[in-house]
Amino acid sequence: RHRIELPPGPPGREDEVTRLAGAFNAMLGELEESVAVRRRLVADASHELRTPLTALRTNAELLARGERLTAAQRERASAALGRQLREVTGLVSDLIELARDEEPRPLLEEVRPAALVGHAVAAARAHWPETGFDLRVDAEAAALVLPGVPARLSRLLTNLLDNAAKFGPRVPGPPVEVEFTGRAVAVRDHGPGIAEEDLPYVFDRFYRSGTARALPGSGLGLAMARQIARAHGAELTAGNAPGGGAVFLLVFAEEPVTGPGT
Repeated sequence: RHRIELPPGPPGREDEVTRLAGAFNAMLGELEESVAVRRRLVADASHELRTPLTALRTNAELLARGERLTAAQRERASAALGRQLREVTGLVSDLIELARDEEPRPLLEEVRPAALVGHAVAAARAHWPETGFDLRVDAEAAALVLPGVPARLSRLLTNLLDNAAKFGPRVPGPPVEVEFTGRAVAVRDHGPGIAEEDLPYVFDRFYRSGTARALPGSGLGLAMARQIARAHGAELTAGNAPGGGAVFLLVFAEEPVTGPGT
């Protein structure tokens, strides 16, 4: 937290020692922020893991005394234990994915994002049968080819669609709109939208707004989506759509990249 005191003087007139001290202060600031981010991540992960781990222990202890339970009670406890195990496994898997900054280069290949979008929407329709999905792809987007890791890009799209389905209305309400034009994929729902105070934080790890805390999830999906996007030379942003609802925009870079992480 300490910094070197710099002598007052007009900008651009510093000597070499003053410039070195300024650079050293900037480095200390970045290191301090890095340490703070790591501490927040550990604290948030501990908080998110505490509840499912406590539930796991409770159900495991309950099943250990199975002779005192009826068959229906054992079945309910066993089902709850399975759900909680899947929740913890998914959370740990997501944390491992987020700890990786670059995509594995041996997995890079030429991909057609339009095909991945189509598969992701088809999977979302099966996973969210009570939510409608409307897909539109123009000719330029259909012909787009770029280097990437198909499984990771599919995960990005799935996370966006899952997020839209959670907050969007159920059938017969308006569907989730997925539009792929040029080099941009827009995913728009017709839910309550994103509060202005939440917009700067929607891609932060473990961040969940007050309305989202009652819904399933750990707050890692959008953070993972942005990390995958940036690793592929794309940019992912969030905002509120005219007329209501949230819209997420994924824009692939104009210039071809040599590979994710470069």
